Amino acid sequence: MLFGITISAISIVAIIAVIASIRYRKKLFVAHESIEQLEEERQIVMDFIHRSAEDISKGSDKEKIYRRIARATALSCGALSACVYERLPDGRLEPKAFEGLFPPQTNKIDSQNSTELRTKFIENALKREILGANEGIIGQAATERRGFLIEDALNDPRVPKHNDESMQIRTFIAVPMIFGKHLSGVLALANSISGKAFTKVDFSLANLIGEQGALALQSAEAIDALIMRNKLEFDLRLASSVQRYLLPEKLPMSKTMQFAAKYSPQQLIGGDFYDFFNLPNNKIGIVIGDVSGKGISAAILMALCQTKLRDIAKSCDSPAKALRLLNSEMVRAMRSDMFITMIYLIADSESGEIKLARAGHERPLLARLGTDEPAQEIKSSGMAVGMVTEELFDEVIEDVSFTMSIGDALVLYTDGLTEVVNANGEEYSTKRLAQTVSTLRSRCANDLNDEIIKSVSSFMSPNEKYSDDLTLLSIKKL
Repeated sequence: MLFGITISAISIVAIIAVIASIRYRKKLFVAHESIEQLEEERQIVMDFIHRSAEDISKGSDKEKIYRRIARATALSCGALSACVYERLPDGRLEPKAFEGLFPPQTNKIDSQNSTELRTKFIENALKREILGANEGIIGQAATERRGFLIEDALNDPRVPKHNDESMQIRTFIAVPMIFGKHLSGVLALANSISGKAFTKVDFSLANLIGEQGALALQSAEAIDALIMRNKLEFDLRLASSVQRYLLPEKLPMSKTMQFAAKYSPQQLIGGDFYDFFNLPNNKIGIVIGDVSGKGISAAILMALCQTKLRDIAKSCDSPAKALRLLNSEMVRAMRSDMFITMIYLIADSESGEIKLARAGHERPLLARLGTDEPAQEIKSSGMAVGMVTEELFDEVIEDVSFTMSIGDALVLYTDGLTEVVNANGEEYSTKRLAQTVSTLRSRCANDLNDEIIKSVSSFMSPNEKYSDDLTLLSIKKL
């Protein structure tokens, strides 16, 4: 009897041991399975980060990054569907990429009247909706900048209800995509593959991918900005090279006149220009001008003006007539907020006769040798090219003629020279320039230019730079 009891006791102990062993093995299996799942989820996140970096390095394709965010989140969280909403400048949220059939948040999915596929019908309904800044749980996630885990979405009034059974939202996650202080959008997930509620682990993974997604998007934007800046710099340098190419390489050679030019754009591309070109009967055409505004548009306008004037000047012995014809062509091609001030003069190097017309530009300064009189402004009426109608422009523009004698100096300039200010806020001014020219009238053309620039530079505040383009032309009669 005792033997039988002992056997029974041993059997019970054995059964308990087997059960314990099974339970232990089951725990080990579950733990092993959890480790494998965590490793798989970690690999999904790492793969997302790696591929996003590749996308950015190949050209910062934001659409591709959106798709990767949606797919990586759906896979790691075991979601049937996911959607990435981009935050628009006005705060609204627009769906940019989705994985699976993500239920629309505003458009009710009920019946289908068209013949398109059901999948396409739902996708189109989602693409058409743009959520308000505070609309629904997704808008709330963006506004409050925090995530929401809704385990029982069927009984949550914030979650939309669809009549279509396949579109019903049973469990839901919405997390903001934030990196630093910048909100890129909202990442949302609907329904788990297992049919159970999303867990806190799923919620944590969604937050992680949302943060990494925001970082990837910011990196993409930074790359885009860098590419655009480099492209703009390249375009500006190219335009600057073209602009300098349009300026004369050499100044006219004459035994009876000296010419000197100083050109200093304030930026890569300037709005000032000057030109020298030969005309019939050994005369020389000389132009100085200033286009309103800066940048590429000003450079294009300058090039167009310069080319047209050269063509017109071949058959015009009157500067005023040439500028009338130029204005007639340019006024139609120019924006209403742009204009060109300029002087066009024709110089007879043998006789010293100068004939000029002034289209709203700074008046030239003429300093006579052998007199104590200060340099005088050459007065003439005229309005800027492209500023007014042809009738008004033609009415006021006029030719002015005078003769330069041996030793006389004529100085043409743009307002970047006279509008320089000192530490007290005083302008260099035309009056001060006239005094400088009077003092230097006996110098050759090159020295005259150099000394004028020195005078202006010494007038400026220490370490101050020119705030505008500067162009200076000097003509000396020999």
